Amino acid sequence: MTIVQTQGICSHEVSVCNFPGPNPNDWHIYLLRQRLFPASISKPKTAFTFDVLDHFLIDALECKTSDMNFYQKLKRFTNNAFPEGVPGGYRELMRVSWLCRDLEHLKWFGFGHDMEQDPGEGGLSLFCPACPQPGVNLPADWKVHYDRDTIMRQYVIDGNFPAQHMKMNKPELDVALSDGKGYM
Repeated sequence: MTIVQTQGICSHEVSVCNFPGPNPNDWHIYLLRQRLFPASISKPKTAFTFDVLDHFLIDALECKTSDMNFYQKLKRFTNNAFPEGVPGGYRELMRVSWLCRDLEHLKWFGFGHDMEQDPGEGGLSLFCPACPQPGVNLPADWKVHYDRDTIMRQYVIDGNFPAQHMKMNKPELDVALSDGKGYM
């Protein structure tokens, strides 16, 4: 199994022992208990440590490190002289980081442990305390006291945010993890 960690990418022989559980074939659960996020559920050949996924997110947010540059950094940590000889795993990193973020959002909004409950439309959206909401930051009889033009929601888009690199060549191939249940 290829294990991607903060110190680099390494291969280890992993044998599955009999662990208590409903199904002994569900050994991806065993990997998760060991803080390894498998790249697939059935017969995972690659796993990422939770630490490397945390570093990946922090590098992207704070240092503006691209996905490919982060993976190239891991390859350099593994073999600085010949990074091209390090086994691939970039696509797996992308898939696992998307899944990990989606699971974190589900957990943050209270849907992480209940697999039967669906978040529903807007269920993963952040609450905006500045938006006028009757019963929250407006009196219940707000229509009597205020004009309709005074109290209204506004949607503002920052014109200085260039997201041209976000346009997909084939949008029909896009996979939505939480379509319509959250923001952006």
